[in-house]
Amino acid sequence: MTEPSGQLPSTVYWRRRIAAIGAGLATLLLVVWIVGLFGSNEESAQLTSAAASSSSHPPPSTSETAGASSSTTPPPSPSNTTQAPPPGPPQACPDEVIGVVAKANKPVYTIGDQPELSMEVVNNGPVPCIRDIGRRHRELTVLTADGATVLWSSNHCLSAVGTEVRVMQPKEAFNYGTKWAGSTSAPGCGAHTRVGSGDYLLVAKLAARTSSPVVFRLAY
Repeated sequence: MTEPSGQLPSTVYWRRRIAAIGAGLATLLLVVWIVGLFGSNEESAQLTSAAASSSSHPPPSTSETAGASSSTTPPPSPSNTTQAPPPGPPQACPDEVIGVVAKANKPVYTIGDQPELSMEVVNNGPVPCIRDIGRRHRELTVLTADGATVLWSSNHCLSAVGTEVRVMQPKEAFNYGTKWAGSTSAPGCGAHTRVGSGDYLLVAKLAARTSSPVVFRLAY
């Protein structure tokens, strides 16, 4: 700072300078106070707004949350808890579910061969069932090629009969067979006559159920 110069005493000029500096400081302090006042008012307004927003959306209560959670799991329906009753004992097999198949172990037999003839009995139904497939109900027959004449029957010389009651499972098969001497037979096990060369039919029976005929040949 330089020394004041002029016509007035130097003390006057110093007083003026001090007064000017004091006025500047007062103005600066006033500006700082105004800025601080507005800033605190704005922060207070923001806090008040946040508090109002929070109070307008209260958190869900414990009971409401539990209710929402329990509603997502529906109670079991009666159909899910009801158990099917246990299956009852097998019933008698109706004729329509019984399958009978005739079989010859070879299509052609030559001199010295003894045809092995058999039958297969199967349950073609969907459930187990009971059936008597004993010897008196089964029969193998050999017929002429035109199917008109029965030449031989496995029951013509049947000496013993009995029952064979089976619980037949679905698709379960039972096989029964015998060897044929290549001769005729008669009821009561009468005289036998040897048959000649040619084609013959084999048919199997179980009571009223009859198989499709199977062709085989004797080539003597």
